[in-house]
Amino acid sequence: MRSQIAEFLKNSEQDLFRLLRELVLQSSYSRDKAGVDVVGQIISRELSTLPMDLERYESSEYGNNLLFRSPACCPGTKPILLVGHMDTVFPPDSHFNWFKEENGKVFGPGVIDMKGGLVVAIFALKALYKMGLLPSLPITLLCNSDEEIGSPSSRQLIADEGARSLLAMVFECGGLGGEIVTGRKGKTGYSLSVQGKAGHAAFAGKDKASAILELARKTIAMEQLNDPGRQLVVNVGVVAGGLGPNTIAEKASAQIDTRFLTAADARHCHAALNSITNECTTPETHAELTVTSRRDPMEQSAANKMLYTAIYKEAQQLGLPLKEELRSGVSDANIIAGVKTPVIDGLGPIGDLDHSDREYMLRDSLLERTLLTACSIITLWENHSAQPS
Repeated sequence: MRSQIAEFLKNSEQDLFRLLRELVLQSSYSRDKAGVDVVGQIISRELSTLPMDLERYESSEYGNNLLFRSPACCPGTKPILLVGHMDTVFPPDSHFNWFKEENGKVFGPGVIDMKGGLVVAIFALKALYKMGLLPSLPITLLCNSDEEIGSPSSRQLIADEGARSLLAMVFECGGLGGEIVTGRKGKTGYSLSVQGKAGHAAFAGKDKASAILELARKTIAMEQLNDPGRQLVVNVGVVAGGLGPNTIAEKASAQIDTRFLTAADARHCHAALNSITNECTTPETHAELTVTSRRDPMEQSAANKMLYTAIYKEAQQLGLPLKEELRSGVSDANIIAGVKTPVIDGLGPIGDLDHSDREYMLRDSLLERTLLTACSIITLWENHSAQPS
């Protein structure tokens, strides 16, 4: 079966790169609904020859989210969930609007983040259909429109589908060493506002109610929460406040980013930040902390490790390099992990420098990751079916 899938994909190589080029050259900035919806139309067209039912979730602000279900998806059966996002970070007027193949690399906006991952998922489904397996495999493909801005319109859909799935595979890019992702840090963003009392700097005493002074003290205290040993990161990244050098600042604010490995560390960090916020040492000041964004950690759970082991064994049989990785950045895999469904990420093609105009993919990895995905789906479902009910 593996050799037959490999032969089909080799014969389909031109089609894989045709689709990759078309997707990459279609601008799909997260806030450009029209552009993202065209990507959705391309995907729908590409899958129209397969027996997949399409559910379209309309959005007025962002691109529509798409859900494709194979015939075996029925009540009482938990499917394998495939997830890929259609949006990129590049606005329509970006100068990075071209596609190029050179020296074994492919360049273009979103080529690995994650237009290439969409191609992998689509052609893995086509390979399974060619082998006559798709009708009997319960598979759901979710293509969402807004991952790069935190998945505001698709978050609940991802969580709901994740909760009803057997396992999930997410197609962010693979690492240069052949890595796939078994864990990701979580992320919480905060906004800190400090209120003081305005006054003239010329008449200020040592007890002046400066919001900037209190913010500075809180910034130092919050930065001291960084703990490399537990990989806890706290970064006060943006600060603002005051009207002028001769005025005591009445207001000041900061934007804070935190990263953590476990839910326990997230709770610890949140409690510490709240404590610092509530303890104002500058007279006549007070402060408020607000959560602006949140992604739960994708912990390197035993269930994720089991998925990795099965995929690793498959990679060995195919002669493909594979390693596991704990990745600091967040993705939609974090949402799936938050509903306690086993999930593996980084199954897309291998490359680097995403989110920049130097983004590239290693050309050979597109077919390799598609082959690995198709074969892994078969193995993972067989492993599940072999378990006693």
